[in-house]
Amino acid sequence: MTATNAWLAEDYAQVNTPHVKTALAALSLAGDALEQGGAFAEIGCGTGEIARTAAERGFDVWACDASPSMVDATRRLCAGLSVHAEVCPAEKLDLPQERFTVAHSSWVLHWVTEVDAPLRRMARALRPGGYVVLQWTGAQPRGDGPGMFGILREIAGSPKWKGLLAGAQPAMHEYPAEEVAEVLVDAGLEITHYEPEIVHALSAKGPGLDPAELPELRRRYKLAGFATQAAALGERADEFVDEVLRAVFEADRARLHHARIVARRPA
Repeated sequence: MTATNAWLAEDYAQVNTPHVKTALAALSLAGDALEQGGAFAEIGCGTGEIARTAAERGFDVWACDASPSMVDATRRLCAGLSVHAEVCPAEKLDLPQERFTVAHSSWVLHWVTEVDAPLRRMARALRPGGYVVLQWTGAQPRGDGPGMFGILREIAGSPKWKGLLAGAQPAMHEYPAEEVAEVLVDAGLEITHYEPEIVHALSAKGPGLDPAELPELRRRYKLAGFATQAAALGERADEFVDEVLRAVFEADRARLHHARIVARRPA
């Protein structure tokens, strides 16, 4: 199983409120697209809150996620609404061309093994005047070197943990904001909002790890970011997560470098 298709909706729902809020904030930057109706693509639907919101605004929604548990949750939340949800990782997107008013993906790109092709498919799927709305983590410039994801990979691949995590190595990837923007422009879109470093509710609050905050940070990462590793490690999950978090803060790499880009297909 990959990191995302192993996630359980009931776990993710405990920590996803900040993600939903930032997704709604990003969508508000898509001009008047949310008032136009039409078709809405939700790539990485999670537990379905954004799909439901779009459907309640009059959109026909196509939603996907790599996690069957997430897709089931979206179907339950959106029952009776114009929402079709299916299991499909972003790497295998096959969207009809020039169909969607909005193609939205928040907090997904850093789980995708290669983003060029999925981004181009999203761009082709927009009707004239349509918007793609993206948010993701690990968007720092290449010259800054790897951040938390790099430290996570290093620790997971160390002799202490490598054998225990043989089938659950971290799957996060870094995609600099400028590189994502270049792909979108090359695909024929115009950038209408470019924010290579946004503040997220889950961003680190300071340079050091406050011991009082460790239990809550551990809980959040076990339920979401490190969920696959936590499931594989069982009773040793806390030990692994604590080691990663302490190393990240000691290296001053706790900033996750969240980015937001909105782009439009010319009318």
